[in-house]
Amino acid sequence: MAQRNLGLDLGAHAVKGVLLDSTYRGYAVVDTARVPVQAATEGGPPLVARQAEAVRALLAERGWRPDAVITAFPGAAASSHVLTLPFTDPRRIEQTVGFEVEGQIPFDLEDVAWDWQPLHAHDGKTDLHVAVVRKEELAALVAALGDAGVDPRAVVPAGPAYAALFATGAVAGEEAPPAEPGALVPADLILDVGHERTSVCVVAGGLAEAARTFPFGAAHLARVVSRDLGLSEADALAAVVSRDARDPRVDEALPRALAPLVRELRATLRAWRARAGARPVRRFVLCGELARLPALAEAVAPEAEGAIGPLELAGPAAERIAPEDAPGLALALALALRGHQGARAPRLNLRRGALAYTRDFEHVKGKVTRLGVFAALLVVLAVMSSGVRLFALARQEKALDDALCASEQRILGKCYASFEEAQAILRGRGTPGAAIPRVSAVEVFAELAQRVPDVPLRLDRMEVTKDKLHLQGTTDAAENVDKIVSALQASRCFGDARSGGARRRGSDGKFEFSIDAGITCLESGPAAPGGRG
Repeated sequence: MAQRNLGLDLGAHAVKGVLLDSTYRGYAVVDTARVPVQAATEGGPPLVARQAEAVRALLAERGWRPDAVITAFPGAAASSHVLTLPFTDPRRIEQTVGFEVEGQIPFDLEDVAWDWQPLHAHDGKTDLHVAVVRKEELAALVAALGDAGVDPRAVVPAGPAYAALFATGAVAGEEAPPAEPGALVPADLILDVGHERTSVCVVAGGLAEAARTFPFGAAHLARVVSRDLGLSEADALAAVVSRDARDPRVDEALPRALAPLVRELRATLRAWRARAGARPVRRFVLCGELARLPALAEAVAPEAEGAIGPLELAGPAAERIAPEDAPGLALALALALRGHQGARAPRLNLRRGALAYTRDFEHVKGKVTRLGVFAALLVVLAVMSSGVRLFALARQEKALDDALCASEQRILGKCYASFEEAQAILRGRGTPGAAIPRVSAVEVFAELAQRVPDVPLRLDRMEVTKDKLHLQGTTDAAENVDKIVSALQASRCFGDARSGGARRRGSDGKFEFSIDAGITCLESGPAAPGGRG
């Protein structure tokens, strides 16, 4: 059964969502939407409340009912830290990382929500991406979204989320060629410049190796252009994001306005290469409101070794998302695909501890309850089935007893309570005929003659009673006695034959022996079955 995942990008300028159906075999984009966030007013609601209201409007407009919602913490308030631990064992990392995080932040660990995911393992060490946010800010976000009818299963920092685009094959382009042994694997870089924040994610092999989010976006460019050219911020923003012909003065101001972004990008790449090695970045993928701004590609070109261009999608994502919309929906799509990854996604989720998502537990409780009801029904059905079978067997047994009783009545003139008693009467037990042996001495002698092996042998004495055989005689060798005993033991009449010993006679050197055996062929066969129940 498909699970419907919703990725929510809570931007300062607009809320964007991508809804997809996720199955074990793949995914399909169901719908996309974008709703503007109400502009700030003096004394008006805070940004998080306005974003939640936009989410409410988006769900109402589209009629979406997602099974799981994954969102990125809005803005750049979620700080990122890179820690290097001198081991790779996840259990040791879990036990140690909390102490390291506490030394990196100016807050008590109880006052923050935090989590980590591995970035890169090398030389017996592990680099970790640690995301930290004030617990009160995360609680305010969860509460605001809850009022809008959304309980996100995961809240993640924006930076690492973009790796899901590469891990699921949603980014178009040629696959990286197999690296030669010992060579550094080329990486891809996503640069998402939004309205108020910029996110950077370096991806290799579908996994994030570096990620951060910092405050910079189209609004910052608009403020610089507004100051330099004397325009209002609204007009400056329109001039920056417009794809039509612009004032040449705007193009001259943009390189200066983009300088802080380039500086932060260069610092991010320098820190990443210091940890992961001087590997090349084979392409820059641009996303966000400014993905198609020529000045942006020109500004970051000195930091790239390969191609630079807006995000182009592939696979199921490209079938539903128009190429011109892909860069703006990159984060929302990445978050939805992170939900599609399920257990394969990195473990990073700021909703832990007291703020953890609880619907999964409630869902499990509901399933356990249903399973309990089903199990009880199965037990009842099993008991009923066993009762029916026992009733049928009892009826069958009674029918057999009645048939046996009728046979005894016809043959013996009486119906006996025990089958053994009837069998004894049929055999003559308790009557003079019972003393007559069922096997004659002639038959015993015939069996003995047939079983005695072909060895030098003289029988001097042979006694046959009703149930025993005793032999005495002489032979040339002691081992002949063992041969005779073995041959008799293979008989149906002398199965317990045993030697009484062999003694060499001094007069002629022959061996005197004796053999005893019970005559088992006198029995009529195996014991009869028990009486009727």
